[in-house]
Amino acid sequence: MPKKTSKNSWGGRRLDNAEDKHFFGHDDRSVRLDGTRPRVSFKNHARPIRDRQRYAEMAIKNHLDDDILMALGANNNNNGRQVIMRGRGRGTSQGRNSPLPPRGLRGGMLQRSRPMGLVEANWYKVLIPYGQKYDKKFVLTSLHGLMAPDTFVPIMYKVVGNDAVFYIEDFKIANKLLNCDRRVTTSDGFKLHVRVKPGYPQCDVDESLKARLKLALVKRYIPETKALDLSKFHQDSDLVADYFCALFRAPILMAVLDIVSEYVPDLEALNLDGNKLNIIERLNVLHKKFSCLKILYIGDNKIREMNQLDVIKDLKLEEFRLAGNPVCFKYKSRHDDYVSDVRKRFPKLLKLDGNELPRPIVFDVADEGVKLPPSQRMFVANAKAQEIGGQFMQQFFLIFDSENRQPLLDAYHEHACFSMTISCANNANKLNNYLTENRNLRRLNDTNKRRKLLKQGRLPVVSFISQLPRTKHDLNSFTMDISLVTETMMLITVTGLFKELDSKEEFIRYFNRTFVIVPEGSGYCIRNEQLHISQPSEMQERKAFLEQSVDVSGSVASGSASSSASSSTVPVLSQVMKEQMTMTLSQQTNMNLEWSLKCLEEVQWNFDKALSTFHEFYKLGQIPPAAFEK
Repeated sequence: MPKKTSKNSWGGRRLDNAEDKHFFGHDDRSVRLDGTRPRVSFKNHARPIRDRQRYAEMAIKNHLDDDILMALGANNNNNGRQVIMRGRGRGTSQGRNSPLPPRGLRGGMLQRSRPMGLVEANWYKVLIPYGQKYDKKFVLTSLHGLMAPDTFVPIMYKVVGNDAVFYIEDFKIANKLLNCDRRVTTSDGFKLHVRVKPGYPQCDVDESLKARLKLALVKRYIPETKALDLSKFHQDSDLVADYFCALFRAPILMAVLDIVSEYVPDLEALNLDGNKLNIIERLNVLHKKFSCLKILYIGDNKIREMNQLDVIKDLKLEEFRLAGNPVCFKYKSRHDDYVSDVRKRFPKLLKLDGNELPRPIVFDVADEGVKLPPSQRMFVANAKAQEIGGQFMQQFFLIFDSENRQPLLDAYHEHACFSMTISCANNANKLNNYLTENRNLRRLNDTNKRRKLLKQGRLPVVSFISQLPRTKHDLNSFTMDISLVTETMMLITVTGLFKELDSKEEFIRYFNRTFVIVPEGSGYCIRNEQLHISQPSEMQERKAFLEQSVDVSGSVASGSASSSASSSTVPVLSQVMKEQMTMTLSQQTNMNLEWSLKCLEEVQWNFDKALSTFHEFYKLGQIPPAAFEK
């Protein structure tokens, strides 16, 4: 129940006597048990206006109500009837779907809304409305004063119409500038407006810009170290007033590199830090334009993936800076992987992000400054082993290439071991003849088959060798290494090419044979042998079995694979060839050594040709009996 009051007023008049209450004569309300009647209160329909704010608000809402009624009258579906929508309380409802503006009246005026937040971007356009009336120095000094200790570099400050416009690059600075709106009072008493939105200026590359670029590059070049500092180039004090020279824009970057390569082609150090580079494909021209470049800084940019560096991996860098790029955060806890991945692109790198790196192993890296010794076709532990091994191998391969390999029984030890492997990586179908005897321990897990494929004993070894296709070895392709020599054994490795004579195609194979020879009686014999056969490279196959001749000094004269090597690099097999070939021909023809020597000299030391010539003249009976006298 409303609280009783002893003060009754009506229209501002007090009602204290009954005469003043004559208009209450009729009262049909029921009387309560206690003799009192229910109290009736009336709302004041003509309450005086208590404050100007409420009056202004009601006036605006009434005005808007008229607009709403007109709109509803024209666009309703009630057969032309007007529908009046009124809210509860004193005014119209301002719910979520209300067409009325939000309440914000202060002193009869709408309160100014706060500026909305900025969208994060790389560059921002700052607009000063009516900025043409104010001096550039005044505007920038005032803004710097409000933002202290933060600073910014205004790029391309210009007056466009009545407004002043410039550009900045930092999101944090852009927000602070936005908060400076109407906080600077000008000399004429007005507040300086500041508007900020994402955007960056356009700048065409023309002759005037190129002229200014040359002046800016001159002051950034250090002739003593042949170094050029292009860090934060878009903030260069000589350019920001009139140009937007951002190196992340391809036309600007290529214009700068073209100018530098024209005047400083021997540049050795280049600093591109802080240029907001995110796509660096255009830097693939660096190794062509600057062949001497050894130091490159591209830190504090926007590089996100390590494989982006592949476009500059042709540079022979010794010092490199990548720190400050998003890609570095991926290696935050994997420093070793970071160094490894960078060094895969730049094998000669000695300094990364200011830290010294251990010197790289450049054995397999081409380096113009490092001259490797000429390759040798033979390595021997001592001179005596060279003579013994050379004679032994010469005689072995002459018999191996003959039609009868049985004499090799004398070359193997009674308990000799032999195994063969093949390479199945490329063109394995051409090596099918050897596939069943392939004893590759990485592929063969069956112990019994491993034992079966290992030939043990002199007879099984020579029997297996005799079943291999007939061959002809290219002696000029041979290399020989005698890496271990003791009183009881020698380890000899021989590589080269041979041709299969049993096939129509006469396939050329590459071989690698490792022998362990031991003293036996007055000579040596093979205690262990491992034979590996594979396909030759295209170059080896192209240079195999070229015409060659052996002179009396034992040097090979031909366009062979070793044509670049000097005569001192010719293997021992060629140096002792005359004597061994003479003895072998004498054994196979029964001629004495003198006539065997003459025969080989006639055919320029071609053993196969000497043997075929002997058989041809022997059938014709043209060989004198003196050739067989011993």
